[in-house]
Amino acid sequence: MDNLKQKNGLEILKADGEKIRQDLTGQFGDLCLMQCPIVEEIIDTQMLVYSKEVDFAKRCGLISEQVATDLVNELSVEIEDLYQAITQNQASQLDKKD
Repeated sequence: MDNLKQKNGLEILKADGEKIRQDLTGQFGDLCLMQCPIVEEIIDTQMLVYSKEVDFAKRCGLISEQVATDLVNELSVEIEDLYQAITQNQASQLDKKD
């Protein structure tokens, strides 16, 4: 039973992380991140909520310390990569206009 709870907990956390990824690519992909600091605040807020959710699962024994660290770090790196890609794309579009 505990193993099933752990598996379910991990799947829920992965699904929540994926939802954050989809939100960022779908909703924020077309926004001008350089001119919209609110987007950064939204990203920070989502990451804070996600990290608290992961911490709660860890404290409940649903996931290990290492899995918790990996989940948060992986999502953080992916968001940073996405942010950098969008920023670079926008910079190159601005260069084309000049």
